[in-house]
Amino acid sequence: MAKKKEKNTAKEETVQVVEGDVEEEETHDDNSPEAYVLTGDYRADYTEICKRSDLSIIPLKLRATSPASSGTEVPEGAPTTFVTKDKYCYLKPSIEIESDDENKDSIKSFHIKGWKVSPQLLNALSLAAPQSLNTISLWRCGLTQEGLIVIVGMLTKLPIRNLLLDGNPQCAGEYYVLLSEECNLSTLSLRSNKMRCEHMKQLGAALAGNKSLTNLSLHNNNIGDVGAIHLAKGLRMNRTLLTLNLSANELSDSGTQAISEVLTSLNLSHDEIVARRKLISENKTSVTNDEPPTTPGGRSKERPGSNSRTGSHTALDKKGKGGASGKGKKQDKMDKTRYQGRPEI
Repeated sequence: MAKKKEKNTAKEETVQVVEGDVEEEETHDDNSPEAYVLTGDYRADYTEICKRSDLSIIPLKLRATSPASSGTEVPEGAPTTFVTKDKYCYLKPSIEIESDDENKDSIKSFHIKGWKVSPQLLNALSLAAPQSLNTISLWRCGLTQEGLIVIVGMLTKLPIRNLLLDGNPQCAGEYYVLLSEECNLSTLSLRSNKMRCEHMKQLGAALAGNKSLTNLSLHNNNIGDVGAIHLAKGLRMNRTLLTLNLSANELSDSGTQAISEVLTSLNLSHDEIVARRKLISENKTSVTNDEPPTTPGGRSKERPGSNSRTGSHTALDKKGKGGASGKGKKQDKMDKTRYQGRPEI
């Protein structure tokens, strides 16, 4: 009996310990960055999420094009064409932001240049990002596959239209995920990413089904003629892309010819004709579902409402057709003779 009591007490202790762990986890979830409710002030939200994620806070700086817009004080009497700053100011990591025109506490874009960005920091930026964000620029930031997954998540939940990932060759073979149906990008820049021909196969296949991208820049990569042929196959089914930049690549005449043939005259293959007819039939069915069904003659299939005068109307129609039959034939003959051309002399 004593042994059984000891076992029961041991089980009760383990249950209490497990319940205590669950309570600790629940309290920890309340302080997690995912549980934070945004206030609308991007600076405050970003700072709080970084604290909850145990990340060092990278300062946010307003992106300025002139000294007047940057908010720096210029001493009187000094020339206004330049502004003096700290010696190592440009070497310190910072995130340049552009504030929204309607709401100054919100932002419409952020730009990171020249320092490595961790996936945890990208996650913090994603959690604090407002609905007004439409542009992301990451230039030589050492983007990894984990960071790319975070960016794809941002594209699915935010109306981001412009994405610039120049100088990030670590994900050269994974950028095709940015052209999925969930992402509604209109501008995508992948310059200087060391992308090769084998990477263009998946990118071209994703480009064929994309319906939002209008500008694509592949400047300064390692794309050859085979890669251009893969892109040409994707462009055959794409109807939204307006600008394609392939400058500073390894293209020859055969690669440029493959691209130019798609842009000029296009002869559809059998599979492409079948796909085109399928799309046309789907569009027709979607239109006809909204309209009442009609007969081949164009009349509605719906029966007219019952009326006591229906019989009299039909009788008059028959009488009119029978009585006017002879007159109609004479009128047709007169019309024929009237519109006949003059005989040749």
